[in-house]
Amino acid sequence: MPTALTQNWLVNIVLPTVALATISFSAFAVWRHGWFSLRPVLSIYIWVLAITGALSLIVYYLQIPEAFRYAACRAYLVIYNSTVGLMCFFSVAVLYEFLFRMAETNKAVRRTAVIGFVITISGIIALTYALMTQPTSTPRALTDGARFLYGATALALLASGALIFAIKRSRSFFLETRLSVVLAAVTLYNFIDLSAAFTLRRSEQTRLVMGDVIWICFSILLYWALKNGPAISATATSTVELPAKT
Repeated sequence: MPTALTQNWLVNIVLPTVALATISFSAFAVWRHGWFSLRPVLSIYIWVLAITGALSLIVYYLQIPEAFRYAACRAYLVIYNSTVGLMCFFSVAVLYEFLFRMAETNKAVRRTAVIGFVITISGIIALTYALMTQPTSTPRALTDGARFLYGATALALLASGALIFAIKRSRSFFLETRLSVVLAAVTLYNFIDLSAAFTLRRSEQTRLVMGDVIWICFSILLYWALKNGPAISATATSTVELPAKT
């Protein structure tokens, strides 16, 4: 009993609280340094992560009356799985925003970023739909759709990340090392999380702990990249103070 209680506190309170704290630091850095004007998609993505993390802890602490528990659980399931889908699309948008911003005035590459985003999202939806419509002995549930969407997104992010890094290298685009690490982290996070969940599928508690640890590491990388403010291109011009009129 004490072991089960300790695991419950670790999985449901301690690790989620640490994860919320680290992503909240990143959200604060976004607000403090004005990242919304530099990389709006990445900034909104980080703030949504912080807000959903806070809401999940609030939901955990809610004491739902018995009469409303079934309806509340159904509503939470819909909201949770819808959020999973939203964050999958958001992560793809973050990746292609990196390519769009790196291109600066190169319209051809910027067009490639937009088209690549549309094609990737379409491919994810098509693959998820194909998996959902496969004949099975039992009807598919909403959780199956969220799981298939997450897996399809993990594969799409790997392909998109490889494409973006290839374009970056061939075009010699400038991107700070810390932002390159974030780009790589966004590319690999879903795949690492999915691989860990599959490997540890027989141990529920270990799988949950490992998922939280992977997420905390990802959050720390985001904070490390954002804490010193917006990245400044090497070609950025310096401002000159004009003398005051007399």
